[in-house]
Amino acid sequence: MDAEHLEYFKAALEGRASVGWNVWFAANQQALAQQLSRPALLRLKFGKLDEAERLLAAAGIVPRSTAGKRYEMYCAQFSADVVDANGRPLPAIWRAAHGGAISLLADGEREAGQAKLLAEFRRVRKRGLQQAHEWLADLCFEGEMELTSGNAEVGRSLLAVVARAGSGHDLLDATAMIARELLEDPG
Repeated sequence: MDAEHLEYFKAALEGRASVGWNVWFAANQQALAQQLSRPALLRLKFGKLDEAERLLAAAGIVPRSTAGKRYEMYCAQFSADVVDANGRPLPAIWRAAHGGAISLLADGEREAGQAKLLAEFRRVRKRGLQQAHEWLADLCFEGEMELTSGNAEVGRSLLAVVARAGSGHDLLDATAMIARELLEDPG
């Protein structure tokens, strides 16, 4: 396998990739098809960075960290119409998330953004505990991704909402505890 492909895998795992997985794979699929067997190519296509990490290990390359892996996998889930040319979420889509709460948080209106998110949580909570748990878990993941790979202040605000909203029930408290731990030590 070409060294440039292995370097991309390492950069993506370490959080240094300049383009997202889907963009990179589309641009390099033909070259990879020349270098890998069909089963290996399909494992890479569908296994994404899990398979890339395995290929690096087979080549004797150890990334300094895998801090970027979760963010790259997160971005790889988005449809092509909501990401930019580098495979990153479009700013307008990101800012509109959660009824515009992200935009408020990004603009420094922390209290208004958090109030909007807490109101959204209360609406979800009325639909049942399972939906509330899923919503909080998703928001916690978004908060972690922002904290570690995006807008850290937005990430802290999202995690603060999770910590606050998740109190009061065992199923929700576990997610709130994760958010509190991330706020205390994001690294």
